[in-house]
Amino acid sequence: MKVNIIFSKHSLEKLKDATSQKLGITKDSIIDVLKSPEVIDSSEYPILTAIKKFKKNLSLCVIYKFIGKDIKVITFFPARRSRYESKILHRR
Repeated sequence: MKVNIIFSKHSLEKLKDATSQKLGITKDSIIDVLKSPEVIDSSEYPILTAIKKFKKNLSLCVIYKFIGKDIKVITFFPARRSRYESKILHRR
């Protein structure tokens, strides 16, 4: 079964942002995080956070939720690997 990935207006505008372009964040990199995350934080369910290594010292965090069988990307942001991953892993 194919899951559709829908990007919010905010996330589409953020993709055009200078920081996103400088870091090389694309729709494909966001989809990659959603398909194979290293960590998923569900502590704010129904809002979920998928995190995956993106660059040497950065992770890409994608905030999303399910709408029926589809995934809606709310926003995303790059983060220093140690800061967010250790925070989420300590909650487990």
